[in-house]
Amino acid sequence: MEFIRRVAGNVRKAFRFTSTGLSLKEKWRLALPGPILSVGGVLIHNVFIKYYTDIIGLSPTMVGWAYVIYNIWNAINDPFIGVWIDKMRHRPRRGKYVYVMRVTVPFMILSSFAMMLSSPSWDEWMIFLLYTVELFIYDTAATAYSIAYQSYTLIAAPTKEERVDVNIIQNYVSQGMSFLVTMIPTMLLVGDGKREVILPIFSLVILAESIFFALALRGLRDDAKMYESLETQHFDLRDVWKEAWQIIKSRPFFSYILFSIITVGPIGFYFTPFLYYMDDVMDVSGLTATIVDVSTHVAVLLVLPAAGYFIKKNGTKISVYWGTIAAVLGYVGIFLAPNLWLAAISYTLVVFTVNYIRTAAAPMGSLIIDENERTTGVRKTGLFNGLFSVFTVAFSSLQTVIFINIIGAYGYDGTADVQTDSAVFGIRLAAGIVPLAAVLLGLIPLALYPFDKKKEEEISAFSNRARRGDGV
Repeated sequence: MEFIRRVAGNVRKAFRFTSTGLSLKEKWRLALPGPILSVGGVLIHNVFIKYYTDIIGLSPTMVGWAYVIYNIWNAINDPFIGVWIDKMRHRPRRGKYVYVMRVTVPFMILSSFAMMLSSPSWDEWMIFLLYTVELFIYDTAATAYSIAYQSYTLIAAPTKEERVDVNIIQNYVSQGMSFLVTMIPTMLLVGDGKREVILPIFSLVILAESIFFALALRGLRDDAKMYESLETQHFDLRDVWKEAWQIIKSRPFFSYILFSIITVGPIGFYFTPFLYYMDDVMDVSGLTATIVDVSTHVAVLLVLPAAGYFIKKNGTKISVYWGTIAAVLGYVGIFLAPNLWLAAISYTLVVFTVNYIRTAAAPMGSLIIDENERTTGVRKTGLFNGLFSVFTVAFSSLQTVIFINIIGAYGYDGTADVQTDSAVFGIRLAAGIVPLAAVLLGLIPLALYPFDKKKEEEISAFSNRARRGDGV
């Protein structure tokens, strides 16, 4: 009986958020603005890719080139956007971080809508140029929004435990909204999609996204008191590259960025491969693909709190090592699955891997920022987040380029009714083996990451004292 009570107690702990610091309501409030941005990213960097190759008729090669230009632009602008946000002063009437988020939302919404309006009758180069410009506008606004939100979150949730809890809530909200935002596009893009049907549906999706943005940002606290504990940077823009180099060559930053580039970013690109896989490998209807997508995500969300408890208990590195087991089973299954049932089981393991590793890695960047503040006395949140974006956002898009080029090299034709055996193999390879290699290679930089669980707790305690004036 005592054993049963002990087991029941551990289960309750696993599915309970930490009670210290922020209340559950405050964590939910803080978590909401992030998932809205990720949903927009799903539309732009996942759904619209298949829309452009299959409905608009842009070749995979041209889509790949658009993302090469997109990556170059990211590398140029992200650090400067971060420094610009850092140098901004809090204004009593408009605030700072929340103000930046509110200003950038209309640019993201309008560019998303414009991206939808391209026509198959236009010249391919015209489609390519407009698509690239619209990506440029969306990315600039999304980068500013993301950096402002990340900076805001680090102030509002100073401890590692709170950040893990907020990330778990973000996963719940993000997956829930992804169901709403991508369920209909999935049904339309898997099978015989018609542009005249897709356009009004996508318009409603973007309208819903606009409403979600407005609700998430409504009433967020952004008063001067939040910024009282911050000693921000004062170097000029001409010193940005010098300061950035000092950060980049540090072991914590370098190992974290390599892990993000090699593993975290690439595995996050799984919805587009899912669309191609269900449509051309499993050859199922849009409704069937939607049922598989929704059911697998629901199954993963049911166990996500337990995963968060395990991560908080064991620290980042050990947790990721254990997560490799699910990754191997899931991605090998995707590559080999002979039928829909095994494909669905494998996809469930893939979705679990993505959410689990993302949750484990979520506090890594903030811990690096906190540790730098502890050693230098100056907080450089915007510069750090700008540099994070250069690599994690820009280089994660390389997985898009790799996927598109692999399926193109194996003969994928978006206008064909049935794909060749070679094209089907290319989709299996790009959806299964490539991301598995990313997970396994990522273990190398993770081993170099210098923060173990004890060090993470020390940094978290410092951050809590700096923001709240007390211990953990």
